[in-house]
Amino acid sequence: GGQHVECLSLVSQRSALCSSSCLEGGGGWLAVWEAKQAMSRFEKGVNGTVPVLGSTFTVTNGWEEVERGRTSPRGLHVRKFDESSGGHEWDLASVVDTAEATSTAECADRRDLDQEVKELDDLFAAIYPLVRQYELENASPDDHKVVEFLTSQDLSAVVHLALPEEGSSAEFIQGCQDALRYSVRTSHPRFMNQLFAGSEPSGQIAELLTSVINNSVHTYAAAPLATIVEQHLIQQVGNLAGFGNADGVFCPGGSYANMGAMLVARNELFPHVRDLGWQHTDSPVVFTSAQAHYSVKKAAMMLGVGTANCILVPTDCEGRMNPHALESLILQAKSQGKTPFFVSCTTGTTVTGSFDPIRAIADVCRKHGVWAHVDGAWGGAVIFSDKHRGLVDGLEKCDSFCFNPHKLLGVSSQCTMLLVNVQQDGCCGAGALQRSNDTLADYLFHSATQQDSDDLGHKSTQCGRKPDCLKLWLHWKRHGTKGLAARVDRAFAYSRRLAHLVSRDHRFHLLLQPESCNICFYYLPPSIRARVTPE
Repeated sequence: GGQHVECLSLVSQRSALCSSSCLEGGGGWLAVWEAKQAMSRFEKGVNGTVPVLGSTFTVTNGWEEVERGRTSPRGLHVRKFDESSGGHEWDLASVVDTAEATSTAECADRRDLDQEVKELDDLFAAIYPLVRQYELENASPDDHKVVEFLTSQDLSAVVHLALPEEGSSAEFIQGCQDALRYSVRTSHPRFMNQLFAGSEPSGQIAELLTSVINNSVHTYAAAPLATIVEQHLIQQVGNLAGFGNADGVFCPGGSYANMGAMLVARNELFPHVRDLGWQHTDSPVVFTSAQAHYSVKKAAMMLGVGTANCILVPTDCEGRMNPHALESLILQAKSQGKTPFFVSCTTGTTVTGSFDPIRAIADVCRKHGVWAHVDGAWGGAVIFSDKHRGLVDGLEKCDSFCFNPHKLLGVSSQCTMLLVNVQQDGCCGAGALQRSNDTLADYLFHSATQQDSDDLGHKSTQCGRKPDCLKLWLHWKRHGTKGLAARVDRAFAYSRRLAHLVSRDHRFHLLLQPESCNICFYYLPPSIRARVTPE
C-alpha cells in the first residue's frame, strides 16, 4: 500500500523491472517477489547488487530476505534494517493479496493492450487515406502548391492550436489534417530547397517502426538490436570512408556531430579540460572555412573555446578552403602563444556545395599536430559513389568525419553519423569517444570492463537516444549499396543538367559551375538583362 512505499529500495538498472512504476497500488510487493528468486542475504547496513530476470538491481539499507523456499508470494516476509527503526517485519499477505493483484493486473494489462491495438487499427483507418491522398497530390504539382503559405498570425487563426482538457480521436485527426495541409511539401517536385528533400515509403515505415519500438540506445539491454545495428553501420561506413579502425555513434543532426568531434579533439589534446576546465595557459583556437556551416562556430561557443577563437580561413573563388592560408593562420596563432587543436573542413558547403581539398588540409594538420575533422553532413555521401568519391580524396587521413544520410541518401530525417579514425599517426587514439564522453555512471552501466562493453551510452553525451540507426539500416536493405550509389550519381547528373539549362536561359545568371548539387544563380529582371554580359 501507499504507506509502505518508502520501505522499498529496489531500483531497476536495466529496465526489466522498475520500482517507480511497480510501487503504485501495491505492485512493489510483486517486484519484491520477483526479486526473491535470485536475491542474496544482506546484513544490516550492507549495500549490493543482485541479478533478476536478466537485469541488475541495487539493494540498499540492508534489506534481508527472512523466509525462503516458498513457492507462493503469500507468507513471504521482508525485513528492513535502518538506524531509526532497528528492524521491522511485514507479512506481504497482510499488505496486499498478491495473487489477486496479479490476476487483476494481468486482466487490466490485457484489456489495455487490446484497446491500444484497436485504437491503432482505427487511427490507421482514418489517417492512411489522408497520407495517401497527400502523396497523390504531390504528384500533381500544377494543382497543389509547395506550401499553403500564411503569415504566422493568419496561420495561428485558422489552425486550432488550443489544447483540450479532454482529448479525443477527433482532435487528433484534425491535428493530422492541419499538419498535412499547412506544412511544406518536401516531396513536391517543385520543392528545391538545398540539402534535403522528401521521404519515401521505406523511410516512412522505418521512421514509424522506430516510434513503435521506442527503444533508447544507451545500454545493450535497453536496445539490443539497435546496438548491434549501429556498431555494424559504423564499421561499414568507416570502410567506405577509408577508416581502417573506425569508431563512432549516431547523433541528432550534423551540428551536434560537429560539436561532438570538437569535444573529442579537445579532450584528447587537452585531457585536463574534461575534469578541470580550461586553464589560462591553454589559449585554444580552432579553424574552419569562411564558407563553413555556422555550427562550427556554435561548437566553439558551447565548448568554451569562444567564437573569437574560431578562425575563418579564406577560400578560393569557388568556395574551397585555401590550405596555404590555413597553415599561415596556424603559424600566426602559435606565434601569438595560442594552441591550435582543431580544423574543420567541409565536403559540400551550404551555399555553393564546394568540397575543400581534404588531402592538403590533412597534411597541414598532421604537420602541426592538429585534429582534422571533415564536416560531410551534405556531401559526405559521395563515399558511396565510385564516380564522385574522388571529391573526398584524403578522407582516410583525417581524424573524424560526419555525414547525414537524411540528406543526399534520402533517409527520413533525422539521421546523422559521427565517425572517428583511430590511427597511429593521427590525433585520435583508441577509445577516444569513450574517454571523452564517459562519466562512469555505474548505476546504469554494469560491464566488467567498459572497454568491452556493448553499452553505446559510454560514447555519447546523450543518455536517451533514438535508434536512428535502424532507419539507415532498413533504407540500405531496401536499396542496397548500388542503389544508394545510383541515388548520389543521379543527383549529380540532375544538377549538371539544371546548371546547363540555367546557363542557356537569358532570364538567369549562373554564378559558377557546380562542383556538386548546389546550383547558384540569379534571376535577371528585364531592366538589367541587357547590362549582364554572358559568360
